[in-house]
Parts: sequence; C-alpha cells; structure tokens
Amino acid sequence: HKVLPVAYSSLAPLSSWREGQPSGKQSRGANMIGGQPPFPDLASRHGASEAQILLRWAVQKGFPVLPKSASPERIRQNFELFHFELSDEDMAALDALDQGL
Repeated sequence: HKVLPVAYSSLAPLSSWREGQPSGKQSRGANMIGGQPPFPDLASRHGASEAQILLRWAVQKGFPVLPKSASPERIRQNFELFHFELSDEDMAALDALDQGL
C-alpha cells in the first residue's frame, strides 16, 4: 500500500537532555531504555547533538521527519544532518531501543 510513517515531534519521548529547559518535557525515555542511553556517546563521536543523532537515524531509515522547535538554533540544527553518517553498529544500537510501543 506504500504507506510511509512520518515522525512528527519525534524527539519528545527521549528528550531527557532537554529537562530543565523552558521547552523541555519530563523524560519518558529514561524508563524505556533501562540504562545509560547511547545518545551522549554517539553525539560526541559524530560531533552532533543528541537530537541530530535521532533525526539522522530516522533519515537513514527512510522516514520523513517533521521536527518541531520554537528555537532558531534548534531549527538550524534540525536541518544539519548530513555532515555525518551513522554506522551499521550505531544504527543497531538505536534500533535496539525499540520497545514496540
């Protein structure tokens, strides 16, 4: 049927790095992951933000993404996804977080 899933505001469930910020939400991802999330390490290794890691994962999976932000800096970052590529190992680490929700 050629239906494409769309990730709208796709960062909200795992946005623990935004806690304490005016636009931050209470983290739901920390309970889902059950340990140290891979986002800080991946972001550091790729010279990207944690949000960029998640957005790049979705783009590499072929998902159209519609990230939402009111911050001009975050809007700019949301478009800067092509200065790095996630390896198969990185993709597998992120895929392993799927809880089937």
